[in-house]
Amino acid sequence: MNYCGIDLGKKSSYFHIVDGERKTVTAGKFANNVGAIRKVFANRERLKIVVEASCEAFWMADRLKELGHEVVVVDPGRTKAIGAARIKHDKLDARILAELCQTGLLAAVDIPTLEQRMARLPFTSRDTLVRSRTLMTNSVQSILDGEGVDLPTRWIGGFSKVIRDAIPRMPRAMVPIVEHLLRGIEELSKLIDECDEKIEQIAENDPEINLLRTVPGVGPLCAAAFVHVIRDPGRFKSSRLVAAYLGLVPSLYESGQTSIKGGITKHGNCQLRSLLHICATALMRTKRDTALKRWAVALSTRIGRKKAKSAIARKLATILWAIWPRRTPFEARLPVTQSAAKAA
Repeated sequence: MNYCGIDLGKKSSYFHIVDGERKTVTAGKFANNVGAIRKVFANRERLKIVVEASCEAFWMADRLKELGHEVVVVDPGRTKAIGAARIKHDKLDARILAELCQTGLLAAVDIPTLEQRMARLPFTSRDTLVRSRTLMTNSVQSILDGEGVDLPTRWIGGFSKVIRDAIPRMPRAMVPIVEHLLRGIEELSKLIDECDEKIEQIAENDPEINLLRTVPGVGPLCAAAFVHVIRDPGRFKSSRLVAAYLGLVPSLYESGQTSIKGGITKHGNCQLRSLLHICATALMRTKRDTALKRWAVALSTRIGRKKAKSAIARKLATILWAIWPRRTPFEARLPVTQSAAKAA
């Protein structure tokens, strides 16, 4: 069998094919469309092809599989041979990928199906809308801060009402600019609400999502996102691997006598990680009294709210992963009080 490395670009990609002794068979460039892919790979004997994970990687993998080739998508963050190279260009990257493919020294990632990728699109769309609204909200606040227009510490009635109440205190030339931004924010809020309604409708008819919603603080958005991102809880052997996959474990640097722990790695799906942080806040605010809530509140008091949110988000991710394959709802247990312990 021959081995191929593909360095993906936005419009075109480089490929490099080597034999079992890592000697070059052929190399070249092709456009990222079905016709060009078939022209290069359709009439070749079965290849083992490696592609680095990127926006087009899964689409490319599907097209190559249709032509009968074995395709491996790898984590670019763990392809250190390319990242560490002093001389780096697309042709060289493709050759190194082909050589690493022949040795089998690459960390493959799970390739989601087309249906699974389509199921995640509503969350991607919602995340884009939320980020856009946040950018516009920050822009309005920046404009007001720049001209000394103070806002109340408590926003009663929502952001738009607070800003419109402040219009009499704004310079006249600023008002139409702020009004335009506010209309954009309000329109984005409507679109976000529509996305939420669609996701909630999907969640209502999914038993797996409804199972995960039994965890305190976890709503339909987070539960649905968890199901679509993790896809199969059996992919992970331990809860720590789930937390690492979602970028919720601390970064670590160790060399000799030096050992430094930093913030969370933030690898993996940023949309789900953000939703888990929101659920962490919801857990601490929920009126439902459970051992999990008391632990979260106590942790927040001890190490600070910001650090605690990441730890609570990690705990929620591990709980969701644990109850999913067991098909058992979350059991809300209260901590045993000292009086109850003595009585026992």
